Amino acid sequence: MDNSLEAYTQKYDKEGYGLQYPDGHVIRFYERILKFELHKTSGNLLDFGCGNGIHSQYFKDITGGGIEPYGVDIVPSLREVWDNNKTINPKNFHIIKPNSSIKDLFCVKMDFIFANQSLYYLTNSSFKETINEFYNMCNDGAIIFATMMSDKGYSQYQRGEIMPNGLCEVKGCPTGRIKGSSYIRYTHSIEQLKEDFRPFKPLFWGDYELMNLYNYEGSVEHYIYIGQK
Repeated sequence: MDNSLEAYTQKYDKEGYGLQYPDGHVIRFYERILKFELHKTSGNLLDFGCGNGIHSQYFKDITGGGIEPYGVDIVPSLREVWDNNKTINPKNFHIIKPNSSIKDLFCVKMDFIFANQSLYYLTNSSFKETINEFYNMCNDGAIIFATMMSDKGYSQYQRGEIMPNGLCEVKGCPTGRIKGSSYIRYTHSIEQLKEDFRPFKPLFWGDYELMNLYNYEGSVEHYIYIGQK
C-alpha cells in the first residue's frame, strides 16, 4: 500500500488521473442487482478507495439522495477534490494512511460496502482485517460489492513470485500503463473469491474484462463479488 500511495499520488497530482463517468459494470450493478433484484436503493454507502468520488456521486444522484455516500482514500490531494464536489458531503470522506483501520471513522452503520478496484492492493492480513471491519460496520442485510484482480490480469507484464504476504510484484515498462512496480494480491478462482469474503454470504459473482481487447496490453480481467451480511 505504501507503493500504491506513491503511484496514485503521482497519477492524481501530475497525470490528471480520475474517472469522469461511472464504470459500466457499476451502473449494471445498481440497475440489475440493487434496483431490480434486491430493491435496495437507500441507506449509507461506504466507498472504499473512492478516488475523486465519481461513483459516490453516481449512487447519490441515481437514487435522488436515497443513498448517502461515505468514503476513504489514501491520496492526500483528494481532499480538495471532495471539497469542491457539490453532490457529496465532504465531511463524510476521509484520507487514511495505507493499511490503517477504518472501524472508528464513521458514527453510522453502513447498508452498502462498495470497493471497486481497491482491495487487491492489500496484503493477506490487511485484507482479512478490512473484510472483518466491513462486516462489523454493516447493518444486518447490508450488501457488499467488490472487484478483485484475476490472475489473468496484467499477464503481459513481468511478474515476481507470490510473496509470503500474498502480494505479487508486477513490473511495468516506460511505454505501458504500469510504470515502475505495482504489488497486487491476485484471485485465482471463484472458490477463493467466496472464501475471501467470509463471513458475508455470497449472492452473485462473476468476472469482467476492462477493454476486452485481447491484443491490447490494457486488457485486465477482474472478478466481481456481491454478498450480504
